[in-house]
Amino acid sequence: MTQPKGRDPDLPDEDSEATVIVPASQQARYFAAAATVPQAGSETAVHTEPPSAGHTSTLPGTLPGTTQHHGDLVARQVGRYEVQDCLGRGGMATVYRAHDPGIGRDVAIKFLHASLCADTDCRERFLREARAAGGLSHPNIVVVHDVGEIEDRPYMAMELLDGASLADILSEGKALPLRDTVVMGIQLARALDYAHKHGIVHRDIKPGNIVRLKDAHTIKVTDFGIAHVENTKGEQHTRSGEVLGTPQYMSPEQTVGGKIDGRSDLFSAGVVLYQMLTGQRPFQGDSIVSIALKIAKEQPVQLDKLRPDAPAALRRIVDRCMAKPPEQRFQSGKELADALVKVLAEIDEAALARNRPRIIPLRVKWALTMGLIVAVVMGLTATVTTKRQYAAMLSQVTDNGAALSRFIAAQNALSVLSEDWVAVDVALQEIMKTKDFDSITVIDRAGVVRAASNTALVGHPYRPPEREALGDKSGNIKTWRYAMPDKGSSTAIGFEAPVTFAGKNLGRVVLGLPEAPLTQVARLSMTLMAVLVVVTVLAVAVAMYFVANWFARPIKLVAESMEQIAKGRFDHRIAEHRQDEFGELYVSFDQMAQALQDRAAGAAATTLPPQKAAA
Repeated sequence: MTQPKGRDPDLPDEDSEATVIVPASQQARYFAAAATVPQAGSETAVHTEPPSAGHTSTLPGTLPGTTQHHGDLVARQVGRYEVQDCLGRGGMATVYRAHDPGIGRDVAIKFLHASLCADTDCRERFLREARAAGGLSHPNIVVVHDVGEIEDRPYMAMELLDGASLADILSEGKALPLRDTVVMGIQLARALDYAHKHGIVHRDIKPGNIVRLKDAHTIKVTDFGIAHVENTKGEQHTRSGEVLGTPQYMSPEQTVGGKIDGRSDLFSAGVVLYQMLTGQRPFQGDSIVSIALKIAKEQPVQLDKLRPDAPAALRRIVDRCMAKPPEQRFQSGKELADALVKVLAEIDEAALARNRPRIIPLRVKWALTMGLIVAVVMGLTATVTTKRQYAAMLSQVTDNGAALSRFIAAQNALSVLSEDWVAVDVALQEIMKTKDFDSITVIDRAGVVRAASNTALVGHPYRPPEREALGDKSGNIKTWRYAMPDKGSSTAIGFEAPVTFAGKNLGRVVLGLPEAPLTQVARLSMTLMAVLVVVTVLAVAVAMYFVANWFARPIKLVAESMEQIAKGRFDHRIAEHRQDEFGELYVSFDQMAQALQDRAAGAAATTLPPQKAAA
């Protein structure tokens, strides 16, 4: 397209279907071009339509009013407004920054394009719906200060917002944080609910019509009920008289020109939520027809595949918003807002749990502490008891062993005296058949082995094994402990008793008893003692856990009550009576809350508005 002579090629054409946000560097130039009225004979190639009866022709690209110079600044006086800069434009209207000197406030003033002023239906709809939007007063809806006509040019003066549209924020295709998305979704749902209750359906909810203020916490919904024709960042649009809205964000009933209500806006809100969560639109296509078919027939890519960290509840909310039949969607903005509030609480609770310091509950501490104390005490007691028990059993065994050795020596004394070693050997073999002895050896006065359970020792001088002395018993009985090489690491207890006859020493009897039975009894005793310790420790720990949990409940109650006080609810009371120290704590808390409530009431009484104070 050839650029008209006399027009800056960098400035947008007002009849273009594109929505243009004029860069700050070009706002003054664009405003100057719009404020300049062409002189007779000058060449211009902009499209105009014949004026209707009763309307004065106003050239597109121009503003009504007169140009004023304030030093180096150029302003356009339009009615009572001083128009200063062009902020942006769409296929239906252009938005300027203006100053209202009457109240000393800057506003955003939107003028219907001059080329559309001749269309009576377009003019009437612009003014009718602008006035309807002007009747809305909600913290998340842009404020419309004034609606009217100046020199047959319809306009609406709105709140001047300091922020960026979601379209700009999402232009890079990046998803927004979960919490930010939910917070903005709650505000959007509440704004729509307010508008719907006042009989207004937006019809064009999309990122371009949602502005996030610079505080990054508040959004404002703009252009209520205004049929735009925009083409921002790849979006396709429709003019007035056709299906109203932006195809990518339309509900299925909008795409076929069907009857719409507030649930259609909630479908669009779901599309916006989807885009904020994933960075992409759920329905995309090469043409309006293909997009409309996808909206009506196809399901978007599942949210969990594009945003796995999104809570399941949030995914269900978005899916319900974008349900094809309106009756399956949320039936009001309040329902949607309430559902998102629950998700926000879930997200905040999860974040709080992640950031909460890792603590060991009191009931666990008490249970572990008492269990440890009992384990140490029981362990020491069991150790001492087991050692003493083993020593007592060992003493009993050595006493019995000494008695046996004395008995064997006495039974064989006469045979030893007569040196009848065959009889002695026969007696030893009979004793060994009981398998209660490790060894029996009979030694003569010269120290030579004469009879033994181990026949290899017979006829050789007796050599005692390496041994650990255990002391002497009565009757000159010596005892010791020695290893049993042929039985691994087993040990035996040895006894040495003298063989005497008529007070005359004839030799010695050496007896060995295996220690294994004694060790087995000792191990069984230790095992039973260990089981007793474990059972006792567990019983004490479990009992202390429940006792500590019982004690923790009053502490938790006080903590929750303190949270209520922190939120400013000074009327909160515990109001429970106990006959213990916790009861005294409850009374002290209630007294503190009462004192804070009285103090707050006194402060409020001293700050009453003047008219109430006068009354």
